[in-house]
Amino acid sequence: MMTIEEINAFFDSPEGKESLEKFAEKLRQEDEYKDRWVDRMWNRIKGDIDGSIEHLDNWYGSDKYRDREYKRGYEPREKLFWILLGVAEKYGSEVGDEYELYANQFTGEMYKLGSYYIQVMYGQGSVIIIDKQK
Repeated sequence: MMTIEEINAFFDSPEGKESLEKFAEKLRQEDEYKDRWVDRMWNRIKGDIDGSIEHLDNWYGSDKYRDREYKRGYEPREKLFWILLGVAEKYGSEVGDEYELYANQFTGEMYKLGSYYIQVMYGQGSVIIIDKQK
């Protein structure tokens, strides 16, 4: 196990500085990648926000999708929900008084996009929950 002094010495060394620069560059590229996908999704769904969200929610909730993911050896992945959360964060609106209707103690953030509330819940894992406005 390294001591604090050894860790500090590593970060002060040329190798440590290079490592930090590579890490920062990787984070920057991931942010750019996410931003591109958020904008791409927005451009595809902005004409029919509710229909697009409903279609996506129905697809991820379908037996066909779940069975296909399990056959491939995966817990069903929902990457597009995470991009949709980014769309809601960028193009949606903040949730006001109705927050209490949809949130619970695990809610991290919530946005309104069209007639839907999109929230991320944190627990032993993270999940995106999509609720239609009541």
